[in-house]
Amino acid sequence: MDPLTHVIAFLADLPRGTGYATQRTPKANPDIAFSRPDQARASATTEKEVAAGESETVTLVYPAPPAEATSMLVMVDGFTPVEVPIQAQGATTLKDDPVLHVDSSPTDEQNPLVEPLVCATEGGSTAAAPAKTSFRLPSDVLFAFGSATLSPTADAAIDALTKQITATSGTVTIDGYTDAIGTDADNQKLSEARAAAVQQAIAAKLGSDFTYRTVGFGETHPVAPNTNPDGSDNPEGRAQNRRVELTVDAAAGDTAQPLPATEAPNTSLDGSSLTPKVRSVTTLAGFTLAQVAIRNSGSDDKALGYLNDPNRIGPGGIRADTGGELSLATATGGRLRPCVFTPSWWGLLANGSGADTVPAGGTLVQWALFGPLPADQKSVQVVVGGYTESLPAQVTSG
Repeated sequence: MDPLTHVIAFLADLPRGTGYATQRTPKANPDIAFSRPDQARASATTEKEVAAGESETVTLVYPAPPAEATSMLVMVDGFTPVEVPIQAQGATTLKDDPVLHVDSSPTDEQNPLVEPLVCATEGGSTAAAPAKTSFRLPSDVLFAFGSATLSPTADAAIDALTKQITATSGTVTIDGYTDAIGTDADNQKLSEARAAAVQQAIAAKLGSDFTYRTVGFGETHPVAPNTNPDGSDNPEGRAQNRRVELTVDAAAGDTAQPLPATEAPNTSLDGSSLTPKVRSVTTLAGFTLAQVAIRNSGSDDKALGYLNDPNRIGPGGIRADTGGELSLATATGGRLRPCVFTPSWWGLLANGSGADTVPAGGTLVQWALFGPLPADQKSVQVVVGGYTESLPAQVTSG
């Protein structure tokens, strides 16, 4: 991994809908050649060659998660994601490293290291029914517990969301939801106040060409259990229920939905030696992780020609594909785009080999993280960049 420009390794606290980027160091790392200040707080082993049959530990330092968090999804370019438990400080399995004993650069509120995972779900678009796009923001990145006052990090979260909105006019609906802690009346009031606070912040960024509507649902629409089967508290479930959902209905005739692309959709791999096969589509704490294995049956290496950047593909991008090189089509005609985590230049979508070429006789795994599927959806169509036909897949629980 390249510690000098960017370490392509991120963590995701899925129940709270937040991603974590590596901390930075105020001084150059003397153990990393050509190191400069304000680069990733990473061990020198990021640059070390790993001999065949050997292993190496790479140490990366991130901001601390909330005390109630129990696991993180680890996403490293070149590997498929894996969910791992969080171990307490002092655990015997943890290894010491010099990078753990250096300082981190002060947090910059303009470039925060902890930001929401912004995941868009697009509805069908026809002349009679303009495009609809939905988003979900975790309340924990917007508000302190029990508060309706936007936190210092909320502006960056809302800014990341508004950058995914391509409509220039229409209706924006903001729905507020809480967990089950507190009385019904208090939670109803809190959900309404939170929706109103987000509405004011969104309106300041999108402007007066939209009509805004807010609704509070209190604790009445949970997406996860607030308690465990034995009746004990379920902090992970409650974190998913504390949320703000936003829906943008583009106005009829809105020219920015979608913006014209400069290239046709990618069908370059139809009829090639590369064959895609869905490896898995798994629901994980309010998100969906899809993995596709692409097999090269030819005698020559074959490049995919992918653009692994959801900001360059889809509405407003240079190509008309919806949502990057992987997307999910629902039974109701909706389309899920890969989640966006602002500190990541490649979005939450990557090749499992860290490359764009599938060697002769080899297989490459492409993966992407999406928002939630409809609760009752048991199957989905996986749209793979480069192919005309989508692939049916069963949805499993992680």
